[in-house]
Amino acid sequence: MSLMSPAKPKRSETDEVRRAVAAFVAAGADESVQRVITTVHRVSRRLDQWYDRQLADLGVTAGEWAVLGELARSEAGTACTPTQLALAANVAPSSMTHRLDRMVERNLISREADPNNRTRVLVRLSDAGWKLYAHAIQDANLVESDVMAGLSGQQVDELASLLERVLAGLDQAVI
Repeated sequence: MSLMSPAKPKRSETDEVRRAVAAFVAAGADESVQRVITTVHRVSRRLDQWYDRQLADLGVTAGEWAVLGELARSEAGTACTPTQLALAANVAPSSMTHRLDRMVERNLISREADPNNRTRVLVRLSDAGWKLYAHAIQDANLVESDVMAGLSGQQVDELASLLERVLAGLDQAVI
């Protein structure tokens, strides 16, 4: 005879969202709002877990990914300063310097003196850095497409539009 109680079956994410929403509603929250916010949070959390595993498999830290992403999004390969990268990644400039050192060693970025200001350094994405970035984005797109597979193209477009409106509301709100 076992003294251990039988393991409870794992709840689905949908069940967890319903339980959380019920608790929020019992505490006085609006059910419709909580269904959306709680679901968006859960989807974001699950995708973040996958992204973290993907970056680990690629040998890239989240901080390095922030640098790669910022440089990839810069206009026409425009260089960034370490200070700009530190602000974008929300880290201290000294932390960024160490991060950039490691990325240069791995040939993901290049650093060069600013020809217009010799006291300033410019950082650019290397070809190897771009290839790593593109590979990660393509892998992520496969997973993200699978996440959306249960929706029609029109539903995906509608969901994107609605979430963009919610985000615009956050931009205007004082939070």
